[in-house]
Amino acid sequence: MGVPEFRQSGGLSAFFTESGWGLMENDRQATGEWGERVAERYLRKREGMRFLERRWIHEHGELDLVMRRETVMVFVEVRVRTGEANALAAYQSIGRHKWRVLRRTALAYLRQCRWRPEAVRFDVVGIRRTGAGKFQDLTHWENVGTFGPRFRF
Repeated sequence: MGVPEFRQSGGLSAFFTESGWGLMENDRQATGEWGERVAERYLRKREGMRFLERRWIHEHGELDLVMRRETVMVFVEVRVRTGEANALAAYQSIGRHKWRVLRRTALAYLRQCRWRPEAVRFDVVGIRRTGAGKFQDLTHWENVGTFGPRFRF
């Protein structure tokens, strides 16, 4: 899978630290929850998406965020990296197995959802923070995962 185009938003530091989202303990779950809140706010405020679900869990796995942009359902995988020099590391950390889990879980979500979107896509939000836990920057990759040619829901 090739590397998709992305937008990097390094000037968002004040946007998040004003909201008290600057520091968080290093606990893995707390870091994930912090990243999901940061990503959700970014997608709502800067990308115009509507929030549907956070941490939707099914026997197949978990969806970090489920968002809606007009008639498109957007499944968002959020990756937080601390002290990484490379913004691309967040995207590259999603392996083949994780994509398979995401597709199965997204399909389960679609089957139970009353709203039928015209299109479905996967986005990845990578968030980098300093070693001290402060927000550094956010990168949003759109439409990066695929369901495959035989996809039906």
